[in-house]
Amino acid sequence: MRNLRWMKPTALAFGICALMSACQSGGNNANQPPTQPKVDSLEAAREAELQKIFFSIPAPMEMASLIKENGFKYDAAMLNSTENVVKYTGEVKQAVNLGIYGADLSYASMFDQKQESMNYLAAAQRLAREMGVDGALQDDIINRLNSNQDSRDSLMRIVSEAYSDLNGYLKENNRISVSALVIAGGWMEALYLSTRYASSGDSELKTRIAEQKLSLDNLINYFNKFGEAENLKEVKSDLLSLQALFNEVQTSAGKTTASKGADGTFTIGNSSSAVISDETLKKIETLIAQVRSKYIS
Repeated sequence: MRNLRWMKPTALAFGICALMSACQSGGNNANQPPTQPKVDSLEAAREAELQKIFFSIPAPMEMASLIKENGFKYDAAMLNSTENVVKYTGEVKQAVNLGIYGADLSYASMFDQKQESMNYLAAAQRLAREMGVDGALQDDIINRLNSNQDSRDSLMRIVSEAYSDLNGYLKENNRISVSALVIAGGWMEALYLSTRYASSGDSELKTRIAEQKLSLDNLINYFNKFGEAENLKEVKSDLLSLQALFNEVQTSAGKTTASKGADGTFTIGNSSSAVISDETLKKIETLIAQVRSKYIS
């Protein structure tokens, strides 16, 4: 059985809990009899899919932790340079790279790269400002990071709070489809980093990558809840291309259980198994690198 620890809130599951909260209902007209609030079935479906994503997609922080625990070294050259932030225009590229920078921020934080962590948060803040959601990432975050340089736990908590605030802000401003792009960007970057390390033959990383078959299925299902939204089409197409390769992964069904510890972390157990061949892993590594390159260039 596989047990995973999830930080609460997870950094770069990007505030899933905030996104799963119920929509605010409007006030009643004082001159009309009160009515029962209507349940938006589409919104309910989106929230249900988000719950699946929450339990099936490892946060980039967890993937970074696995990389470190397996004895690998920090490699800044693999990350998307913060200097690229000036190139990103348009909602799609900005949102996807917000997710990518978030995953890189998790990676840098896990390896105690304090200055790099601040640089990545600053890049994310700039993208949020250009997307018109800067109200979610306040200036005091940089100051808080600077004041907590010597505490990795504090740094990770601040990062978690920042992205939770961001997604809550997107929801409140009716831009929730943008969250799908942010989540996809974070997932793709975590997959990219994992494949780069797994190519050395690490069996645990290979297994974790194989398990992303279910994660990807749930992510695509979440995209489907937005119908033919124009801003999601390109990313969804790329995810479907990856799904075609993940369909080569051999899986066996199992039961999933979840429990919450006193420290606020979730322990998730799953008796399912997933096996990926070296050939399929190489094909996924090649494709995710190509997809990522398109969005960061």
